[in-house]
Amino acid sequence: MSKTLREIAKLTGGTVLGNDTLSISGITNSENPKPGFITFIQDPKHLKDLEASDIGCILVPPSVTASSKPLIQVANPKAAWAKLLSVFYPAKVYKPEVSDKASVAKSAKIGNNVTVEPFASIGERAVIGDGSVLRSFSFVDEDVKIGNGCLLHPGVVIYRECVLGNSVIVHAGTVIGADGFGYVAGKEGQLKVPQVGNVVIADDVEIGALVTIDRATVGSTEIGRGTKIDNQVQIAHNVSIGSHSAISAQTGISGSSKVGSYVTMGGKVGLGDHVEIGDGTMVGAGAGFPSGKRVPARQIVFGQPARPYQEARRQIAAQLRSAEMLEDIRKLKKRIAELEELLKKPAV
Repeated sequence: MSKTLREIAKLTGGTVLGNDTLSISGITNSENPKPGFITFIQDPKHLKDLEASDIGCILVPPSVTASSKPLIQVANPKAAWAKLLSVFYPAKVYKPEVSDKASVAKSAKIGNNVTVEPFASIGERAVIGDGSVLRSFSFVDEDVKIGNGCLLHPGVVIYRECVLGNSVIVHAGTVIGADGFGYVAGKEGQLKVPQVGNVVIADDVEIGALVTIDRATVGSTEIGRGTKIDNQVQIAHNVSIGSHSAISAQTGISGSSKVGSYVTMGGKVGLGDHVEIGDGTMVGAGAGFPSGKRVPARQIVFGQPARPYQEARRQIAAQLRSAEMLEDIRKLKKRIAELEELLKKPAV
């Protein structure tokens, strides 16, 4: 596929600076510039490096007004670049058919133009919406409801009674609806608390590979509209995550915690049970929250335990200075000891 800069500008809502008939044959990132390809920059300070390369064109913010390379000015260069990726490298189109090697319960309801690949399994009374795709070895349990246009990659497991909205993508090996980690300690050991709730996932959610989202003890574990969850994330029973949040890899969210909308979490974040994170909060990688912690909306927090950004910076700076301070303390103690010895000597 190839497109002219004029066509690309129309697709991205941008403005061409340079020859708008120039043809672009591919998309790349700024670290791998190639002739005839297009890339993007967010920060003008990176322009000089690309100007010295063979790149064909650069998507730039409106603040960049001149270059030795053809430019397309757009409000959000990265978003425009992502859109072009989907145009130049469109997603795979699956043939709508139910394989005779799949296991489909007679009571299941299958919508129009659904793809069910070999060795997928659909349980009793399950509902699969129009245009959805179940790839090989995916397992949809009884009474599960899956909306329109969903994509379940190989090895996905959806336990009984869970609900997926429209246009949900679930990557390989993810398990949705396993029992929550609920036990009561007693004389005879750990007594299992029955997990009788479900998981409800709203529209336009994407869930990475090897994610586990536990069913609620009662009620529902909930993932809000448009939220994106990275690989290897654990979400426990009765957790609620709002809309359009982004949860990075290896994060663990304990039971009954509430994460607001438009929250961003770095990797390896840990939440104790009953933690509340307000809307629009940014959580740094590796941050830890003790049980019951409440974080107001629109904060920037990191550290263990997590603290507001400025406070955490001061704490880290103090830790970095601790070795120097210890050495000063040793010198002071030595000097005090010397002075005490002098005071013990009789006056001449």
